[in-house]
Amino acid sequence: MGFYDLRCAVTGISLRGTDAVAVGLMATEGGYRPVTLGISGCYNRLGSIDGIEEDLNTDLVFAYFSRSARGGDFITDTEYADAYGDPPRDIEALLSYFERNVSDSSEVCPAATLFGRRVFSALVARPVWHALADAFAPADGTPEAWCGEVFGDAPEPEEMYRGRRAELVPHIRALTSVNRFLGARGTGWTLPDDDEIGSQHFGSEMREFLDGARARLRDVPSALGALDVYAEEVGELLEDN
Repeated sequence: MGFYDLRCAVTGISLRGTDAVAVGLMATEGGYRPVTLGISGCYNRLGSIDGIEEDLNTDLVFAYFSRSARGGDFITDTEYADAYGDPPRDIEALLSYFERNVSDSSEVCPAATLFGRRVFSALVARPVWHALADAFAPADGTPEAWCGEVFGDAPEPEEMYRGRRAELVPHIRALTSVNRFLGARGTGWTLPDDDEIGSQHFGSEMREFLDGARARLRDVPSALGALDVYAEEVGELLEDN
């Protein structure tokens, strides 16, 4: 597959030309739940991010999946080994496997599985992520309680972040905020529809998505402010027909 453009998992705006935050997801009964904290980078027009901002979170995520690969619990399709490594060579390659599960896999032919289940990624435009993280930040609670709210009793993030939550408070607060916002809107975490995979976005589509987001979120001032920031960032692309 060549270049293609995804849409923000929260607002539906095009990610072309903007930075994004990736969240690892796994399926639950009736939906999806996060299994990683947010990872920031630049949308790479291949359904994932590059230029990743590496930090303790990315170190812990990559270390967990590397251990799981060595133990035989995280299995990747050798079809992608030349591109991403088998096991993944770095955090960018790991996220690319998650993206392949979104765009180029099935239950029968998964790109990567953890304990036999596919791991996906959702992308949120970074201006939106930061705005919601500020506006909907939990007023009280602890990192442990927030992780319980977002991750439930899932064993994967429990092992991934055990003993390090106090060092990841900004990441945990941000994910909790976005998770609460999605829950309050009744949408939850979702994957792109099949018809969204493979297409490139140009000015007319980008403007349509932006107008739709502004209409849907007209009651959320922080989100509208983020959309204004986004519009300024991608202004030239919005005029590209």
